[in-house]
Amino acid sequence: MQPPLPTAAVRELVCSCLHRDPVAADLRCSLFVAAVQSYKRDSALRPFPPRYLTGEVKDFEELQKDVDTLPNVRDLVRLGHGDGDRHLALVHWVLSSKSFAVKALQKEEFARLSQLTQSEGISAPAPAPDFVFELQYCDVLNTKFERTRAGRELIYAFHGSRLENFHSIIHNGLHCHLNKTSLFGEGTYLTSDLSMAILYSPHGNGWRESVLGPLISCVALCEIIDHPDVKCQVKKKDSESIDRKRLRARNSEGGEVPEKYFVVTNNELLRVKYLLVYSQRRYRSRHAQGTSWLVRHHFAIMMGLYLLMFR
Repeated sequence: MQPPLPTAAVRELVCSCLHRDPVAADLRCSLFVAAVQSYKRDSALRPFPPRYLTGEVKDFEELQKDVDTLPNVRDLVRLGHGDGDRHLALVHWVLSSKSFAVKALQKEEFARLSQLTQSEGISAPAPAPDFVFELQYCDVLNTKFERTRAGRELIYAFHGSRLENFHSIIHNGLHCHLNKTSLFGEGTYLTSDLSMAILYSPHGNGWRESVLGPLISCVALCEIIDHPDVKCQVKKKDSESIDRKRLRARNSEGGEVPEKYFVVTNNELLRVKYLLVYSQRRYRSRHAQGTSWLVRHHFAIMMGLYLLMFR
């Protein structure tokens, strides 16, 4: 393990992250805090901050104490020298990753992303997310994914999960063997119907200091390589008939995979590419007309407020 950076360097790096993409940094803190607060934190907190490790023993009590007293990012970067060193170190660890970066997108990007799923038939209307993020992977992971893809088409589909799981999901990906649903066989379940994915993503307690809101839910939009190990209702190449070899996953109890669903039986065939975040705010205006402009420009306003905070 590398020696810890000097506090001044940590402070500078944290401030740099917040200036570069404050909303994305906020999201990563929220997902981390949600995992810390989970009753399944031993499995949800992967990776686990090494500062709170003694050998193989995880000091959850000390970590919880630091999370409970974690100030909002505006106050954090304004702390005087010698104050809040533990908090700065923790946030720096949360925001540091060599394998991927998280980028906040304009909310209007959702219209483009929703077209990627190419869902056919009747779907229940799904609400637009309050925030949209993109995961940008390092060259090594991109090269590995493209090598696995080997020129095959990509399928885009949604995956819903509890908020506490997303800290691990963005770091480790979606793993088939961790999937608890087995009605249509073993694998990771995804759908081209966002309204269905949302049902599996209830609002959860995030970071109470977050600009996203203290109660949020998250849905992943994933890239899937169109491979025989992806079980779904897909037509044969150059044919209008369904490829029956791909209709059923191993150990399926419910028969064939339903329309609009995908069961991915190989971890290497999918990756999370976008995150859709929904905020359940405690207080909502009674006058929708008066707040319509604020809703439409929510992302720009939040970015502006962050920049003003750190001037």
